[in-house]
Amino acid sequence: MASNKRMAKNFNSIQTVLIVWDATQSKSDIEELKTFGHELRQSGKVITFLAYHPIKKLSADMQPNEIYQLCAKADFSFFEAPKSSALKKVLNQPFDLFINGCLADNKITRTMAAFTQAQFRIGPYINPTDTNFYELMIIPNGADPCENYLIEIGKYLKKIH
Repeated sequence: MASNKRMAKNFNSIQTVLIVWDATQSKSDIEELKTFGHELRQSGKVITFLAYHPIKKLSADMQPNEIYQLCAKADFSFFEAPKSSALKKVLNQPFDLFINGCLADNKITRTMAAFTQAQFRIGPYINPTDTNFYELMIIPNGADPCENYLIEIGKYLKKIH
């Protein structure tokens, strides 16, 4: 794995963003993540979504495209390290920003955070042992934790100079 210098960028200089989630999350959370990504796209950013499906392997009708990347258990080794060339290709891209949209304690999305070559990683503050995986951690809370989490991400990104 190549060494990567992590650093925050000013919101206006962020060009590429990878947003990941677990496909078993609530439909409303996934829709909020997609909406957030599309809002970032409207502000000129190139967005890639990566959804993890906790099934052995993707079915023939589950095909990735330019925007939506998909992965399943078969894309990870026994030790949960990225194994497939398709997954490694996504994680090895030098995104400006990585956002873990899974608000539950999830080993796979945490693994993606560990292996991504993104310059800056944002994740939920759920487990105090996860602090090595992210440069910024936000506690999801409020009536709609996912919406609140994304609002907080937006606020913090705009404060980085």
